Amino acid sequence: MNATRPDADAITPAPPADVSRREVAVRFGAGGLAALLLAAGQRPSLRAAQDASPTGPVGVTGELLGVGQPTTTPGMELSLRRITLAPGGLIPPHSHPGALVIYVESGTWGHTALGGTAQLTRASVGGTPAAAEEVAMGTEMILTAGDALYVEDPQDEVRNAGEDDVVLWVAGLTPVGEPFTMLMDDMATPAP
Repeated sequence: MNATRPDADAITPAPPADVSRREVAVRFGAGGLAALLLAAGQRPSLRAAQDASPTGPVGVTGELLGVGQPTTTPGMELSLRRITLAPGGLIPPHSHPGALVIYVESGTWGHTALGGTAQLTRASVGGTPAAAEEVAMGTEMILTAGDALYVEDPQDEVRNAGEDDVVLWVAGLTPVGEPFTMLMDDMATPAP
């Protein structure tokens, strides 16, 4: 199966070459960065994505559905996003500021916690959700429809572990003005 979405060529052109990947991530988040990389023709094949360490998201699209700044948490914003990972899609090690709830709508999602804290709640059975369990750092967890993660200041890497699109709903309470997603290799590189 192709690692990119068939409509990827319809995405807007990439930024000028003098704009760093970190700056693009700050401006657009992981979904925008993935879209720009795809539009720029930097679409590695599924085989290449599996054989090499990617330098950015592959086969990922994101949509910001809503955002607001609660008066009860000054300096923070609450957002809701819909993220889709195509078959073969992945986001290499990255971080998010704040706290997120991630719900798997569909697909088979591989999540590896690398830092922060994470609790997994498996899909409810008969209307009763399973008890939350702590997630071990450095171990990939496979999540499917109905599973949810609660994470605080997470560092992680994720991939589509199946043959169908993975669709995630992500609610985040994050500091205003900070990028929602920061690739780990960019964190060590100062912004120009």
